[in-house]
Amino acid sequence: MPFAGLQVLAGCEAGTSFPAHPRPGLTVCTPRLSPLPKWRLQRVQTLVEARISEPLTLAEMAAAAGLSRMHFAAQFRAATGLRPHHYLLTCRVQRAMAQMLVDDTPLAQLALAVGFQSQSHFSTVFKRLTGTSPAAWRNGERSPLLYPPRNI
Repeated sequence: MPFAGLQVLAGCEAGTSFPAHPRPGLTVCTPRLSPLPKWRLQRVQTLVEARISEPLTLAEMAAAAGLSRMHFAAQFRAATGLRPHHYLLTCRVQRAMAQMLVDDTPLAQLALAVGFQSQSHFSTVFKRLTGTSPAAWRNGERSPLLYPPRNI
């Protein structure tokens, strides 16, 4: 076998991690992915803030960053620790939390105002991210996000 005992695959850079390969004597090259540069990340954040109440696709976020969808998604996750869609949902829930602190807008109206298609989807996502329902959170059980994004 010509590759017996292969330890490093071609194209691997110094400092790259090499987890064990399922076949003894072989290793796998897992190149490190560079995170999304701050200027591209800021462009995406600006887009999300400007269009938080509108449908926003991965393609639109990637276009704002000037990258393909797949390259953007990988670099975005490397930079923030979140997938782009999860980041968008987190921003929407944070906006709803801020609004609930200011007024008593009905939850159905609030859900639509922050970009959710229905109150039930809003409530499901809100509870997943905070551990409590939007109504309970509004009534004083104010827990922070369970999975806040990294400082970006």
